[in-house]
Amino acid sequence: MAKINITGKGAEGNRIRTFGIYALCVIVFFIFSNFMIDIIIKSTYNPIDIYENELIGIKLDINEAQATYVNGYIGGMIKSDEEMSKSFLKIDLYSKRDVCLGTKYVILDNVSQGEIRKFRMGFKFTDVEYAQISRVDEITNETNDEEFKSDNLNGAILIATVILLCFLG
Repeated sequence: MAKINITGKGAEGNRIRTFGIYALCVIVFFIFSNFMIDIIIKSTYNPIDIYENELIGIKLDINEAQATYVNGYIGGMIKSDEEMSKSFLKIDLYSKRDVCLGTKYVILDNVSQGEIRKFRMGFKFTDVEYAQISRVDEITNETNDEEFKSDNLNGAILIATVILLCFLG
């Protein structure tokens, strides 16, 4: 005689286990694909040249200056030789044909003499070949708040949005 399952717990248990295996596979694939994408993106960055101009009162040590075809970043350390209440590090980004693609600013606010500060500035300009860095006391051209927004915050906002959509969706 065949055994008949009246409660149905066996079939539901198998379905839940199968669903759990599928969910685990999706999570592992998500982590693996993000890891591989990160490796591929980092391998596409190429170094860019940095030229220093009029850096009166500060010493600049650039640790990283790299760009892809569409974006990049410049980072390093700034050591102040004098007191600065409000100053800016002006970074002009140029193409291979010496065309100024755009200007970014790093705020140097309330820097005391001998103080060392780290900075990292991201940019989204196409085909950057080199950058010229200078110190200015005021912003000479019109800028928007996007130039002062940290790119690190954009990643956190994206992750928070994905998590929120997973729970609400």
